[in-house]
Amino acid sequence: MVNNQSNRHKMCQPKISIIIAVFNRLELTQACLASLTTSLKDFSYEVIIIDDCSTDGTQEYLRSLTHPFRVIVDGPKGNYSINNNLGASMAKGDTLCFLNNDTEVPIGWLQPMLDALKNYPDAGFIGNVQKIPSTNRFDHFGVCFPEWLTPIHYGQHLKKRPKLNGPYRRWAAVTAACVVIKKETFLAAGGFDESYINGCEDMDLCLRLHKQGHWHYVAHESEILHYKGASPGRKRFNDRNLEKFKETHREYLEKYVICTDAHIAAKSYLRSSIASPMQTNLPKLIKSIKTLLLTPEKEAPLRYNSLKD
Repeated sequence: MVNNQSNRHKMCQPKISIIIAVFNRLELTQACLASLTTSLKDFSYEVIIIDDCSTDGTQEYLRSLTHPFRVIVDGPKGNYSINNNLGASMAKGDTLCFLNNDTEVPIGWLQPMLDALKNYPDAGFIGNVQKIPSTNRFDHFGVCFPEWLTPIHYGQHLKKRPKLNGPYRRWAAVTAACVVIKKETFLAAGGFDESYINGCEDMDLCLRLHKQGHWHYVAHESEILHYKGASPGRKRFNDRNLEKFKETHREYLEKYVICTDAHIAAKSYLRSSIASPMQTNLPKLIKSIKTLLLTPEKEAPLRYNSLKD
């Protein structure tokens, strides 16, 4: 009898825990959850939603949700890191999916990401291709680092996909707007650094995982919509977060990452500048052109050494 109960319990356990931190923007949350329900009919999953003191009717809506949704609506004010770490601590699945509430996911978005997590033993985060609905332009194929250290979304602002070789590509970092990761990997790394306030916490964790020998991959066959930065006050601490990130990771980036990322980052910045000239910074554009003209393109090693080596 005990064995039968144990087997039933295992069958009920979700394999994937989708964690969503929300603050206001009820209409986006509703659209996100509707797309999840439609796209995940064949998956065993739970959705953990952490509300960050919303005031626009979001809490009332979340309270009305039932299985597979689990909601926290009465906690203290937090931030992206605090709320997602809380969600991860509650997760019953072996695989975590961190998903922004300002995303919409189509049928077929998840399986290519799970396949990558299974096929690459060194995987940290698995990200995907993201597009901005308001512009119908791409925003993310991976993250690369230029000489000035500020993370660049490869392919940002492009109307057409850049040339992509194969179904996956590895990066030193990917945006956590939509990622999957093994729960044991996430917890072993200590989760998101809660001193970052709604920005750069994903880049920080990507590099901490990278120092431990993990690569991050983008699944090219998984493409979602991302309204990006839609939560009120989302960018209030951008400068502080970026300063902390650069101070923390400058040595590692300069020694191990930029030497191979500089060329692809420069190429991406140049393409983005052509596609969206009003958002171009002239000094960065000049640096990018010089890098393309004067710096040979290098292959990244299979694994970086840590700074302790």
